[in-house]
Amino acid sequence: MAKDKVKVVETTKEYELAVSDLVPDTEDEVSTWYGKVAMVMDSFRTVPRLIMLAYIYAFYQSTTWFMALTDPTNAQAAFISTIVGAGAAFFGLYVGKASSPIARARRKK
Repeated sequence: MAKDKVKVVETTKEYELAVSDLVPDTEDEVSTWYGKVAMVMDSFRTVPRLIMLAYIYAFYQSTTWFMALTDPTNAQAAFISTIVGAGAAFFGLYVGKASSPIARARRKK
């Protein structure tokens, strides 16, 4: 009879809150110059774009360096493979990252 029952443990709870509970209605945070700059940087995603530009530069420089080698070693080939593989991870994070619900709610105001 003991095997007829299953013990279920509740591990997560989900709550629904109004956006006004998390995002203040006052414009004190946004009215400052750094608040406006932060909102613009968040909406245009400047930091991820700068990271992608830095990766493109590093990828180009390392690829041209590797192609100029007359007899590359296994360590040099592994280094280039790591850089190319990191590009897939960077691009996946850049494309897959959506803005947070709080950021979307602030933009709608």
